[in-house]
Amino acid sequence: MNISGLVVRVQPSRMREVREAIEAAGLGEVSTDDGENTLVVVVEAEDTAKEMAIYRTIEGIEGVLAVELAYTYSEELEQARDRLEVGDGVPRVLSDDVPPEEVRYGGDVRNWIRRIQDDGKEDPTA
Repeated sequence: MNISGLVVRVQPSRMREVREAIEAAGLGEVSTDDGENTLVVVVEAEDTAKEMAIYRTIEGIEGVLAVELAYTYSEELEQARDRLEVGDGVPRVLSDDVPPEEVRYGGDVRNWIRRIQDDGKEDPTA
């Protein structure tokens, strides 16, 4: 589950319509309405992809000027952090003791970390 707080800037003449559109579509809960041009919307989504789809939908509502992410919490991130903390520590190549010229980068670091967790190899070129 992902939870985020959005600051939604709205054309003042469209505040009521935008608020109603967000709530009617189930995109989030309007927790604050300054009565002028700003809404604070709390969004809950199953994952990051669905969360981003909600942001894009809100951005597309007639009268919305901007959507700003003010806060986010992701269970996906927490679960990934927990898996890393259970591991054997930081791979040698990520420590400050390794000279930069010895570091070899071969693509997406997330895939490399998964490979280390799966087979225990620290060397990304192995």
